[in-house]
Amino acid sequence: MNNDITKRGSLIERLLFPRTQKLRISYHVLFWVLFILLHYSYALPTILKKNADPTVTIASFCYFLKIVPEYYICVGFYYLLRNYIKGFLLFLVLFIFALVINHIFSVALYTGVDYYLGLENMTERYRMFANMYLAPFNLRDPNTWLVISSDISEVQFFILPAALKTAKFAANERFIRQKIEDDARNMELKALKSQINPHFVFNVLNAAYAKVLPVSEDAAEYLQKVSEILRFSLYEMNDEFIKLETELAYMKLYIELESMRSNRRCHINVEQHGDMKDTYRVPTVSLITLVENAFKHGVHSTRHDSFVDVQVNVSAGLLTFEITNSKPSQPLRSKSGSGGIGLVNLERRLGIYYPGRYKLEKSETESEFCVSVQIPVE
Repeated sequence: MNNDITKRGSLIERLLFPRTQKLRISYHVLFWVLFILLHYSYALPTILKKNADPTVTIASFCYFLKIVPEYYICVGFYYLLRNYIKGFLLFLVLFIFALVINHIFSVALYTGVDYYLGLENMTERYRMFANMYLAPFNLRDPNTWLVISSDISEVQFFILPAALKTAKFAANERFIRQKIEDDARNMELKALKSQINPHFVFNVLNAAYAKVLPVSEDAAEYLQKVSEILRFSLYEMNDEFIKLETELAYMKLYIELESMRSNRRCHINVEQHGDMKDTYRVPTVSLITLVENAFKHGVHSTRHDSFVDVQVNVSAGLLTFEITNSKPSQPLRSKSGSGGIGLVNLERRLGIYYPGRYKLEKSETESEFCVSVQIPVE
């Protein structure tokens, strides 16, 4: 979602959200170069006497350079855990993980320096820490506790990059909220601009129904169902969430309407299992979006026989909705890039409503396309 939000405004916003991947990598490289040089300058007084020795310079730079892979490993571990644990527990696990990673990299660093450069060529302070880290790990040994204290103190190196990462996350959350609010206002404005007196529309449809009924019962039935769909869109779609049973009722009504439109050449199967509690809610028109997508790209894209299979299962407060439709062997029309917009928008909505708590899976063969959605309804 981050890439879909236009980042513009202040200099801080442009720095936090570079426009290209190449620029983003450049920012990261520049940050770490400045980061290492800054901390190396703090260490200069302790290595001043041996600063002319290139081995000391290399070892000192490597000491701060190891922070870079440590940080990115911790960030990757955070992204792996954030969907499963939250709050203080997440912080505690990350802190312990950072200590372990720092200790492993420190041991690897001192081992490499001893093997390739020789610890005897390093400063006295460097040799002292190296000997403590390379000594056997023993909780009864005071030096082991000094090593643990050193690991804890070195985790402070993560504070600056982590603070910047947190600032970027907070700014991105603000952009997301702002975009949702802007989209909601735009949708409301469009609705207001295109709104027609619903009573007038219903009166026109009822009048058309009365005129068409003597001529064609099928056409009259079609108009009646259109009227019911319109009533739903005007009065039931104002809220972000809707009762699950109401969404399913109008989904079935929409399926009947599409079945009539396709001259009933489409074989439709709808199965529903599980208890339907009155408290269950789903995002409005989320299921209808999937059904509409199946008819648009499967049924109405061919003049041949087709099928749509809908499976609804509700168990333990979890809705599993699976819809499978036939794929036309010879589509009537082909519009490059026109398909899949409904699914993309639906996945964005689910990501906002159920972060880390939903599943949307797509699969297809040469003859059929399947979408499966799993969301909590309680």
